[in-house]
Amino acid sequence: MKNSIKLAVLGLFALLLASCGGAAIKGGSTTPVAKTPAGTPQRLQTGPMKIAILVPMTGEVGPVGQQLVNAAAVALFEKPELKAELLPFDTKGTPAGAAQAAAEARAANVDMVLGPLFGSHVAVVRQGLAGSSVTMLAFTNDTQQANENTFVLGLSVSAQVERAITFLASQDKNRLILIGPEGPYTERAIIAAEAATAGLGVSLLRVGTYPEDADFNAISNKVKEVTDYNGRRAVWAAYERQLTLRVRSAANPAALLQGEAARFGEGSVRGRMLNGMAKVYRSFAGSDRNRALAETVQRIQGVAAIPVDDYDAILLPVGDDNLVAIGSMLDLFNAGRGFAQLTGTNIWQNVDLSSEPSLLGGWFTQTNEASLSPFMLAYQNNFHERPEPIAVLGYHGARVALEAAASGALPVTPEFVRKADGFNGLAGTVRFGSDSVMRHPLSIYQVNPEGAQELQGSDPGS
Repeated sequence: MKNSIKLAVLGLFALLLASCGGAAIKGGSTTPVAKTPAGTPQRLQTGPMKIAILVPMTGEVGPVGQQLVNAAAVALFEKPELKAELLPFDTKGTPAGAAQAAAEARAANVDMVLGPLFGSHVAVVRQGLAGSSVTMLAFTNDTQQANENTFVLGLSVSAQVERAITFLASQDKNRLILIGPEGPYTERAIIAAEAATAGLGVSLLRVGTYPEDADFNAISNKVKEVTDYNGRRAVWAAYERQLTLRVRSAANPAALLQGEAARFGEGSVRGRMLNGMAKVYRSFAGSDRNRALAETVQRIQGVAAIPVDDYDAILLPVGDDNLVAIGSMLDLFNAGRGFAQLTGTNIWQNVDLSSEPSLLGGWFTQTNEASLSPFMLAYQNNFHERPEPIAVLGYHGARVALEAAASGALPVTPEFVRKADGFNGLAGTVRFGSDSVMRHPLSIYQVNPEGAQELQGSDPGS
């Protein structure tokens, strides 16, 4: 993390305490941690709206918490005329730290709580706020933590899976399998896929999960199982022997292959493959029949297994190097690119997608880049670095609080957070559903050699 994000704030803190109105960033269980635009302390006024932000600001994930605070500060810099204070409290990345931060926030009589970062700390913070009706906007993406006055800001797995499957259905990709590591993320993806497919005419045919610490062979065996590689291989081995004999003895091998293709249906994978072999024969037959036969037979014998034909899309909730491994396996087993549409979520961005041929053409969901651009620019102008994607959650949370301050909606009620027109700012428009989960402006992107390309524009949900 660059030094520019570590703010020299003691002088700013003194100025804040001496100021007499407007937006302010004050110390909670730590010294203040955000700087004013261009890094120059300004005289900012304090006021009645107190916004607590509970994040880890020390320890291993301290840099993430720092960026969340800075992003919230960007929202305050936009509205210096509002009487509001941003009070950071350090959760230290631990349950005990989160409990202490919550107690200090409650003692400060805050009007709204932004945070904590981790879903496992939400209950701890809520307990620390016991007896208070303060509304909490947590940064987690664990939708199970949402309730009447606890809102989830994170980009949820369920929202992304629903968006991805909706797009698949619009492209006539209606037969889906899912492969991913065991764990909460994949579990949520499975639940979301089951819910989404029910209303969209899409079928979730099979699910395969492997241990998070599985080695290459274990993952390969799971991919073989889910794609029925061994069964398809056995079927092709028997078919290949008799097809090779028939092609070699046929007066017109191209016509024979086309006739075989027709047996399996014009749109079937096997039909397309056999028609392709017929084209290979024709391309050589005019000059050399023997070479045409040799080239065609080589392609027949080079097929390891019948290509998959019972599904046309694969959902991969995978965000580590195993994504590349699985893509290569699917290629090897005639089960991926070219036969089925690979699809994922925003965690695909954790991997260098463009360098893996098996993933080219794959689709994944992520927050719409155009919607985020003004926020990213404002953050960089203020703090001289590009923030991680999660930082925008601090901005969204602060925007909700500031809009409440502007409209005099104190205390901030759940009804206000769920208002129908949502909240618009430098990072686009977001809304909260009746489930207390924030809807992000999501887009579908395609993996290309030169980078990700947007296929379908943002959908903020409703």
